[in-house]
Amino acid sequence: MDDTLDFDTATRDGNSVGNFGGNASKPVRPTRGGQELAVREPIDIYHWALVALVTALMCAVLGYAAGTPALSRAANVTSAVFGVLGVALMAGGVLRNLRMRFTMHGVAKALAGAETH
Repeated sequence: MDDTLDFDTATRDGNSVGNFGGNASKPVRPTRGGQELAVREPIDIYHWALVALVTALMCAVLGYAAGTPALSRAANVTSAVFGVLGVALMAGGVLRNLRMRFTMHGVAKALAGAETH
């Protein structure tokens, strides 16, 4: 019953969760040497752009609601930083999608061939 709420315990081949290779007072922890994302798993850049833009909006609202000029300036600067970050992430996502479309349809090869002539 010690490890019923311990979510970091290792499981092997569908066996029950428990202490593998150790005594009951000292559980064995799995090593975390693997990658967090698979090689082909894309990062949803639009999600993070939206998070940054919503954070910028929230900071702008807090800047208007701040009671002192110093808090208002700090919130507006934070809003500007997150706004720039959100726009940069959105632009990166658009450019990545355009590059992917161009390579899928062979436009990049056609443009490269047209530049050499």
